[in-house]
Amino acid sequence: MSYQIADQPVDSTLRDYVVRPTLPLLATMMCGAWLAWPWFAFNAIAIGSPTRRREVALCAAAFAATLGLALVVLVLFRAGVIPNGLPLRFALLAITAFKLAISYYLVKIQERTFHVYTYYGGPVRDARRLLSVGWIARGLVLGLIDHPLWVIVIGGVL
Repeated sequence: MSYQIADQPVDSTLRDYVVRPTLPLLATMMCGAWLAWPWFAFNAIAIGSPTRRREVALCAAAFAATLGLALVVLVLFRAGVIPNGLPLRFALLAITAFKLAISYYLVKIQERTFHVYTYYGGPVRDARRLLSVGWIARGLVLGLIDHPLWVIVIGGVL
C-alpha cells in the first residue's frame, strides 16, 4: 500500500483533453448549460478526479433542478401568480443565479484535483476555440426547440 494524496487524480486515457475548470464556468456564462455542464463532467473524467462520480451526478442533478425550477416559474406565470415584466425577470434571474452557483461550486471541486494534476506535469489544453464555437452555436442550440422551457434550462445567462 502506497501513500496517496486525497485529491490525487488517477491516470486517464483522456488526459490530453483536460482544461482549466474556469473554462466550463465561462461556458456557463457565454454559451449555456448545454455546453458547460457536460464539459464539467467530461473534465472530471479526463482529469481522473477522485470525486468524478459526484461531479457527474451533480451535473445531471443541476439539469434536473433547473428543469424543476423552470417548470415552477412557468406554471406560476401561466397561473397569473408571477405577472409579466419585472417579477418574471426576477424569477428567471433566480434560475440564472442557481446555474452560476452550481457551476462555481463545480469549479471549486475540480480545482483541488486540477492543481495536483498540473503540479505533477499533467497536460492542459487551451479550449478557447471550443468556447468560441460554443458561442457561435448558442443560437442554433437554443433555436432547436421553440419552447420557453428549453431556453430556460439549456440557455446561459439571460
